Formats: sequence, structure tokens, C-alpha cells
Amino acid sequence: MPEIHAAGYSPTIRKRAVSRKLVQARKNVGMTTTEVCKRLRWSPSKLNYIEKSKWIEPNSDAVADLCELYGIEGAEREALITLAREGRQRGWWSRYNDVFRDEFPGFEAGASLIRTFQNTFVPGLLQTREYIEAVTRAAGIDDPAEIERHVHARLERQRILTLPAVPTRLCAVVDENVIARIRPLELRKAQLKHLLDMTEQEHVELRLIPTAAGPYPGAGEAFTYLGFTDPAERDIVYLETTIDYRFLEEKDELRRFTDRFDRLAEAALSAEATRDRLLEEVRGAT
Repeated sequence: MPEIHAAGYSPTIRKRAVSRKLVQARKNVGMTTTEVCKRLRWSPSKLNYIEKSKWIEPNSDAVADLCELYGIEGAEREALITLAREGRQRGWWSRYNDVFRDEFPGFEAGASLIRTFQNTFVPGLLQTREYIEAVTRAAGIDDPAEIERHVHARLERQRILTLPAVPTRLCAVVDENVIARIRPLELRKAQLKHLLDMTEQEHVELRLIPTAAGPYPGAGEAFTYLGFTDPAERDIVYLETTIDYRFLEEKDELRRFTDRFDRLAEAALSAEATRDRLLEEVRGAT
């Protein structure tokens, strides 16, 4: 079994790494999931939760049982069990289960590169407090305490862009209509200034697709592509709709969205031209 790594500092990534390694180990010994469940007297749902990384807190005893069944011994066994214990740690996002309906913040926290296309909202990592409040109200939430909770959670997400050592790199392509919809005037002005401030950071790149460009290649649903430094970690594409969400990680799926992002970037203004456009918009909002 290859050496085990977990990218970033996210327990979510560690949990995913354990699951992926256990699936590979099972395949290496030629066992089916049915056979594993029969040998360990487990329910199919228990093994499925482990292999699909749906377990909330990885059970080191279960990992040890699988290691014994698959013939994993010595340092490799200890590495897997240690990784499982680290995966039991609770990330800050676990305190906001009422705000985040999935573990996307955990994957995002472990990513080294984030590429996102947005055609409805300003990218979450670049939103101001006031903008977060506005979109939260637009979602039908009007209780002040609940709104404030959403604000705190989403601002906490943004800390990955200000890490003192190696902050996450963000490349965002945004349909200009997103900017045009920001109202009222004061909110618009503050959000535009924040975007300008953020794009002064070397690790943040924002590119607008101008409305004047008309239909453009790659248009469609918003998505976020998470890239990981560790070559042992597979990248993830995250899709979210009003009714569900999906994590894609198959090689052909990743390639499809990498190509799509490249097409979107080609249709967009350069980072420099985007800053000029934002400056024009700020002046117009004065």
C-alpha cells in the first residue's frame, strides 16, 4: 500500500483518505463488499458508510478489523488507525450543521487551490458581512439570531484565504450579471471595494465574464473545483442546487470540469481588466 498522506489540516480530508485506502486494500485482496460483510458480520450499510466516507466519526476499531481482514500490518496499519483517529476530530464547521448541509467546508479547508465559477452569487469566500446578510434574508431567513449565525459561519470559511503560512489560492470566474444584481447602492459599493481589496492579494484572482460578451462557452450551473497538493489525494468538483449537492471525483468528471473552467477563463476579462471594470463600477456607485 502506498504511503498515506492527508492534505491540508482538515479532518474531513483525513477521513476521506482512510476510506479511499480501505477500498483500495479490499480490491487488492480481491474481496467483494458482500464477502467483507459476511466475514465481519457487518450490515452492508456499515461498510458502505465507511467506503463512501459517510461516517461522522471514523471508528478505529472498525479500521483495525478491516486491516486484519485485508492483511494490512505494521506501519501501514498504524498509519491508517492514526489517520482514523485524526479524522474523529471535529472541524469548526461541525458547529454549524444548521448552516452547512454537507461537509464541503471540510474539503475546502484542506484544498490548496480552489477554482470556482459563479453566475448567481458573489463567491462565498469573497462576500462581505452585509452581502451575506442580504443573501441569507433572500433565502427566507428573517430571524436576527439565525442570520447572525449564518454570517459567523460563512466569515469563518473565509479564513483559509488569510492563513499566515500558506493561504489557499483562489481563482474565481464570475458572470458580470452577478455584480449588476447587487443592491442597494451602499451594499453594492462596499462589496465591490471588498473585491478590489481581495484581488490585491497574490493568491486571489478574480475574472469577470462581461455581459457584452453574450453567450459564452462553458455557461451552465455554478461549480467549485477543489485541488489538493498531495498527489495521493484526488481532486473534487462540488455541485450544489436548491435541492441537493454532489461531489464528483472520477477522472473523466474532473477532466470535464477542468476543461470547462479553462473555457470560462478564456471568455472572461483578464485579472487586470477585471480590476479596471470593478473600479469603474465603484465610481459609478458613488
